[in-house]
Amino acid sequence: MVNANDIKHHLESYLIYDGFRKILKSLKYESTTFNHSFESIKKELSLHKDNMKKRKTIAEIINDLMIKKGIEKPSYIYDKAGISRDYWSKLISNKIKEPSLIVLYKLAIAFELSIEETNALLSNFNRAFSEDASMLDQIIAYFINEKIYSTELIDQLLVEFDEEALFSVAN
Repeated sequence: MVNANDIKHHLESYLIYDGFRKILKSLKYESTTFNHSFESIKKELSLHKDNMKKRKTIAEIINDLMIKKGIEKPSYIYDKAGISRDYWSKLISNKIKEPSLIVLYKLAIAFELSIEETNALLSNFNRAFSEDASMLDQIIAYFINEKIYSTELIDQLLVEFDEEALFSVAN
């Protein structure tokens, strides 16, 4: 059984001693910098356009994850993620094209994704863990990196660090 106090102390150390930057480094995070010549801007735009074509829809991602993780009942995921059945239906029917960062975090935790899988999920929607991350981003990254997927514990510690609970609020 996970001890909430032990996790809280470890989370505090993680926040104090730059644990988030270590996660970014492990993801091989690099600042995107380039000179601003016309050719370099054109190249960046071309790469961005190619990446947009390769993007998967949220429905495709959810379907792939359900298969990969061997989950047969969608309710297991949307209940754990604190996502309403109506919102889930909109996700899997692609009525929602760009899920919010919060929904992506909820899905990452409900599917018990690794930090690398979470980064790939975020990247698909032009999001990423970054050096200017909020406290919420850092705390979520901590739990995912540590493979702690207890939604109750995550909510408890988010509130203790003056952040809003994620999972007790349905979308």
